[in-house]
Amino acid sequence: MVDPLPSLKQLRDIYAKIDTVKKNHIKLTITILMLSMGLFFYFVSDNQALARKNEEPLKVAPETIDPLYKIGKGLQMVECAKNSSCAKEILVPTHVEEADDSILAETVGDSPMAEMVPALKQRSKEVSAYLVAIAKKESDWGKHSPKKGGEDCFNYWGYRGKENTTDSGYSCFDSPSHAVEVVGNRIEKLMDQNIKTPAQMVVWKCGRDCEAAGGQAAANKWIADVAKYYNKLNS
Repeated sequence: MVDPLPSLKQLRDIYAKIDTVKKNHIKLTITILMLSMGLFFYFVSDNQALARKNEEPLKVAPETIDPLYKIGKGLQMVECAKNSSCAKEILVPTHVEEADDSILAETVGDSPMAEMVPALKQRSKEVSAYLVAIAKKESDWGKHSPKKGGEDCFNYWGYRGKENTTDSGYSCFDSPSHAVEVVGNRIEKLMDQNIKTPAQMVVWKCGRDCEAAGGQAAANKWIADVAKYYNKLNS
């Protein structure tokens, strides 16, 4: 079997037979290759060092990225290296202004809804404004609201959900804060569907058909009454 690779002695014999000009060309070629390799490894090493330097974590303020901010439930800190695989989609919400508890308290006065002011304060200004405005229209802030077993259901919006329902189908909540959480979340979902103005929010009363829900005149009155307090609290 013939060795596919020449031995060192064979290489020397081959090199000895090459004339001087060709030998100089070979030496020059080898020198150029060695210099090129040296430059290549230098740039690779330098770029790696630069990459390590740039991998210092980028601090992101908690008030900037806070998916739970709008419902008042904690903060999430996000740190991301500039050149790392931080390609996860992060939705940064726009700033949400909190409701002013002093204005809320002044508006609802000593009505049953006064108990809800601390919970209302935790919602966004727009959501709390609708909670107060709709509750005024539907129950006069709790003065005329569903009860179960003689106990207040804290349902001041005529809300019909799955929560411990009354015989007439209204939700009966465990506490004022529970009521604000459930109904506030429902209003927030409507707003996320681009239902923003009182005229659009009339779906709360009408559903899909205002004519079948008391007529357009009643719907227009609902819009005007809700807008009065919504605009006051959201100005």
